[in-house]
Amino acid sequence: MKTWELLLLTGAPISGGIIAFFLKTKNKNDYKLVLSFSGAFLFSITVIHLFPLIFKNGESAGLYVLLGFFIQIFLEQLTHGIEHGHFHEHSENNSYILAVLTGLTLHSFLDGIPLANAGMLQSSHTSLLYGISLHKIPEGFALTSILLFSFLKKPQILIILFLFSLAAPSAVLIADHFINSRFFFVLIAMASGSLLHVSTTILFESESGSHFFGWKKITAIILGVGLSLLTA
Repeated sequence: MKTWELLLLTGAPISGGIIAFFLKTKNKNDYKLVLSFSGAFLFSITVIHLFPLIFKNGESAGLYVLLGFFIQIFLEQLTHGIEHGHFHEHSENNSYILAVLTGLTLHSFLDGIPLANAGMLQSSHTSLLYGISLHKIPEGFALTSILLFSFLKKPQILIILFLFSLAAPSAVLIADHFINSRFFFVLIAMASGSLLHVSTTILFESESGSHFFGWKKITAIILGVGLSLLTA
């Protein structure tokens, strides 16, 4: 993976965190639209590019996709869903913050695994990189928002945000050592299952709690799908 790609992957959650620091009034409607766009983009990349690659390399690939899907469900018990837009604006205790950090870091690590082998993904690599990086911006925003309502001071929050931003790039570097083994395809299948869960959760949730999507959200979804096709 190129240096600029690792920097992009690292900088995305940091930029989201910085926005949370300086955004006086959090516009949740715009925040949800960004999530919808990134969710549609990730969903399209996963289905169109990752799934064909996964199922071409093993009959048991579906089992690992399911495993990744259910691992993400477990991680959400720790993160309380902030990876797809849920965050709480009140003071949190130590155990809650530790659980969120652990779950979100593991989730981010899974996200980075498919980016390890650019040659295998070919033209899809850049699209996936942009999609995951875009997804990291709301994650950094949500994580920082939670930490700002905690007992932590701003320098401590910045350190935590920086360490969190290293999760996905670290996964890329670690998974790179397994690209010539079958275990690498297992990792990609599990990561794809995780991405499938997060992206569909973003798409099917709405602000009202019903299944009604406003025209702005539909437009954001269409743009996300369209961009994934154009950048492939």
